[in-house]
Order: sequence, then C-alpha cells, then structure tokens
Amino acid sequence: MNVEYSRQFVKAAYKLTGKYKKSLQHILKEVMQVEDLANLSDCIKMVGSQNSYRIKIGDYRLIFIYRVENQVITFELLLSRSEIYRKEHEMYLRKKEKD
Repeated sequence: MNVEYSRQFVKAAYKLTGKYKKSLQHILKEVMQVEDLANLSDCIKMVGSQNSYRIKIGDYRLIFIYRVENQVITFELLLSRSEIYRKEHEMYLRKKEKD
C-alpha cells in the first residue's frame, strides 16, 4: 500500500519515545506490507466518518484516511487518547476527507 504522512503526524511521531516509538515503527511496517485494511491489527473505522480509521498504540491513537481510488493511506494525526476525540480534530478529519 502507498503511504503518506501529514506534517502534524511527523512532528508528533518524532516526540515519541521508548515502547511507543517501537510500536509505531512496527505498525508502519505492517501497513506498508498489508494489501487490505481488514488484515490490519487493531484497526477500527471511526464512527461518523467515511474513510477515517484509528489504530491504538497504548495511550495514543493513530488516525489515518484511506483513499480507495488510489489505495493511499494518509496518516493525519497521532495524539493521546484524551486529545484525539476533541471537536477540532474531528472537524479537521472531516475537512481532510473531502479534499
């Protein structure tokens, strides 16, 4: 699968340390090798969205948008569990889905 990263995601990924960084590396390798989203572990479609999915990494949530026509996964957000479900992030994802 083709993978892209948003600037916001890259900045958050650099701040990770220890087991979270290793987990993120493992998930990114898995995403690149998988041919179908159904084969991804801990991948759940977000409620109320068309193409947004989340993956749990301990206390963090990794949010990506899957574009079916190009088969491209764009990693958009990597935030803690308490921050990810805020209204401004939900609006950000809806805007990105339409682009």
